[in-house]
Amino acid sequence: MKITNVGLNQVNPYKRNQQQAEKAQQTTKTTADQLEISSAAKSMQTKSSIEVEQADRVAAIKADIEAGTYKVDAKQLASNILNYYRI
Repeated sequence: MKITNVGLNQVNPYKRNQQQAEKAQQTTKTTADQLEISSAAKSMQTKSSIEVEQADRVAAIKADIEAGTYKVDAKQLASNILNYYRI
């Protein structure tokens, strides 16, 4: 009886295990994350001069309220309310 390898694939189990191990190593390689911040985003991180002025004004008003010296100009308040609703 003659046995031939016709139609049969020769299987090397060691090579198959090695290939599976290599595939596993390739999939588990870590990639480094990168972050790039645009110039527009960088400019948003700093406070503008308007925000600084508003914060100073709010702090001054809070101090006046706590001290009891804050006075409301009724005419100016009424004018601002009317202008707000006219728009």
